[in-house]
Amino acid sequence: MITVTNLTKTYKSGDSKVTAVDNLSLAVETGQFASIVGTSGSGKSTLLSLLGGLDRPSSGEVRVDDLVISSGSDRQLIKFRRDMIGFVFQNFSLIPNLDATENVMLPMEFAGVARSEQRSRALGLLEQVGLAGSKQQRRPAKLSGGEQQRVAIARALANQPKLILADEPTGNLDSKTGRVIVDLLGELSHTASTTVIVVTHDQSVAQRADVQFRLEDGQLATT
Repeated sequence: MITVTNLTKTYKSGDSKVTAVDNLSLAVETGQFASIVGTSGSGKSTLLSLLGGLDRPSSGEVRVDDLVISSGSDRQLIKFRRDMIGFVFQNFSLIPNLDATENVMLPMEFAGVARSEQRSRALGLLEQVGLAGSKQQRRPAKLSGGEQQRVAIARALANQPKLILADEPTGNLDSKTGRVIVDLLGELSHTASTTVIVVTHDQSVAQRADVQFRLEDGQLATT
């Protein structure tokens, strides 16, 4: 599903250069639940941005499902992110004036899905992630952190992506709710053949994945 080869990303910081990802290579198979763990500044979020086509590498290659996204055009990357990737963020990133169902429908609107199918699919996805009944019509402020993250996961699944990228998805949750969310992500990978990659600083979260990667100073370390 994902092959990363000799990937490097450097940034300018004043008169010097910072290497966030340093000649890194890894592979993740279709349907695997993978974790990337490391301390703050180890390059985790930069790597996730490169995998999702949100940033371009300085050198090296990122191949996702036979598409070389590291050298794709802007138009190709927009289509790639829309059709193949679902993003889940630590701060949920829900639209505050839309209810849960409408938040899940939003990516389908951008993808040109018929309005009737948008709502039907959104309701089904919310049921799938365990958010049922009147909570589907509540705005984010009326939902708990765990419930908001369930909505975010349902939204990430809206366009039936092959890959879900989650950046610290349990970071704003208590430990019990965090475990539920990690279980949900793992279940998605095992039942829907959706590849899931979770970036986390929490080793207890990382250990629950099928495969673990640990970053140190932008390089892959032995786990």
